[in-house]
Amino acid sequence: MCRATSGLWDLRRTASSFVGLGRLSGPRSLNFGGRQKSRLLTTPLGSQPSSSSLPTSVSEASLKDLFSPTEKSKIARKPKYAITSSVQTASFTAMAVMLGYSIQKHNDLKAMDAELVLLVRDEGADAVTAENKTRLEKAGWKVRVAEELTFEGVDNGQIRAHHRHNLNKLHLWTWTEYEKILFIDADVVCKGSLAELWEMPGDFAAAPDVWWNILVDNRFNSGVIVFRPSMETFHDMIPKMSDPHYHSPNDADQAFLNAYYRFRYFGLPYKYNYNLVMYQYHREVWDQLWDEAVLVHFTMRKPKPNPAEHCHKGCNEWEPLEWYGQYFREMLAYHSWEKELPVYA
Repeated sequence: MCRATSGLWDLRRTASSFVGLGRLSGPRSLNFGGRQKSRLLTTPLGSQPSSSSLPTSVSEASLKDLFSPTEKSKIARKPKYAITSSVQTASFTAMAVMLGYSIQKHNDLKAMDAELVLLVRDEGADAVTAENKTRLEKAGWKVRVAEELTFEGVDNGQIRAHHRHNLNKLHLWTWTEYEKILFIDADVVCKGSLAELWEMPGDFAAAPDVWWNILVDNRFNSGVIVFRPSMETFHDMIPKMSDPHYHSPNDADQAFLNAYYRFRYFGLPYKYNYNLVMYQYHREVWDQLWDEAVLVHFTMRKPKPNPAEHCHKGCNEWEPLEWYGQYFREMLAYHSWEKELPVYA
């Protein structure tokens, strides 16, 4: 039985190799004729078909008929890595669209063996709508809906409103079909390559946080993190959310993750979480590092859709937000959405 299985696998592997299948990456204009298919299937098990017996025109759909469901799942496997974000309130949809555009502009996801996957909440107040999902998918995101996480003894209503649903980020640790996950807040924009991040050592990496009076903090900002998903870690996290040593009643994900990974995380360079706090309070360093910045994080002031709230010359963060507005206009033009979405700046 082992020999027969081995022979069948060799046969299928040869067929895949012949048509240049490898990992299926998209539709192919190939046609699998019934007669040729029959010749291929009747090749004796354990023997290699000759090149003359192989079809010269094969459709991807028909070729998949040769494979068992398990083998099909391997052929159409998910990419190795996921670049993720989270939209828990509809108001962040446009920024997530912008993030997706900026990532794809500077990164070849297929070559990176990565895909864009977005965690959303679609029930409750200000949840993501069906229209929001459609736009996000058009922008390149694969949308995954997850239920609100609840924890014993934790009242989500006590968490600050703009962080109230951030604990849902823990769902990402259950996405074990990926080897590593890069999470990026929706209020971030990309302006460079992310490839280096997949080489980070250990199970969790993040960049230092920045404050008005602290340039180098020993705590990290959870707006950009790289980690290995693990069900074991997820199940270990859940009860610790109810432990006051790890989580305070009004804290969201950042304080918890800092407590959970204390002494155990790998520090990323500032360029991967280029915090807007630096612009206002540590301007010399901001200017020094701007050219190498890869992910710019709009922490202190979010881009707004209302022109009356746009940040122009005279407001504290006007230069980065004007830059964001120009970038946003580029994204709208690329998708031909100039009449559908307002400019965020």
